[in-house]
Amino acid sequence: MPKPPITRDAITAALKECGPMTVPELVEYLDWPRNRVDACITTARENHPGKFFRIVRYRKQVGVQGREAAVYAAGPGPDAPRPTFDDAHKREIKHRYYQGNRALWAARRKSRTGRGAVNPWAGLVPMARRSP
Repeated sequence: MPKPPITRDAITAALKECGPMTVPELVEYLDWPRNRVDACITTARENHPGKFFRIVRYRKQVGVQGREAAVYAAGPGPDAPRPTFDDAHKREIKHRYYQGNRALWAARRKSRTGRGAVNPWAGLVPMARRSP
């Protein structure tokens, strides 16, 4: 007699109770190791495609490098199509990286060229009173 799928039943109950969630959200909600949740969902989707879990949409990850995170729901049905990873998407990622690091690059460039830190109050004092 086969064992009952305790992990799969708990994940299904959590998805039905809270609605569609990503794997990190399931891990936080169930307080289980990520490997356990990942293995259960992957095994169930491989052995029983479209029967227990389906992907309802993909969500962009913030603060994590990589592709979009799948949002799972309990129940049968087809998966949502995965968004394309085209040039516009890569350009957006590179632009976000540039925006986040340009101040750091400017500070390094100024230290390399020998320029000191800029005094923000220097423009408020008239030229005649400035000390050389």
